[in-house]
Amino acid sequence: MIVDTEAPPPVPGGVTYWHGEATGSWWALMPGRDQPHLAEADTEEQLAEMVGWELWMATL
Repeated sequence: MIVDTEAPPPVPGGVTYWHGEATGSWWALMPGRDQPHLAEADTEEQLAEMVGWELWMATL
């Protein structure tokens, strides 16, 4: 049996995020070139990956 012992990626520092009690989703307030926007994911791990990807794409 293979067990994944790696911790999930954290949401990058400086990004405000929370778990919505009413929606059951994880949310992050993402900085933007024109204005901030919300990102939504089903799990904290998915949100961390999404936020990391969006921040990386913003550097291109």
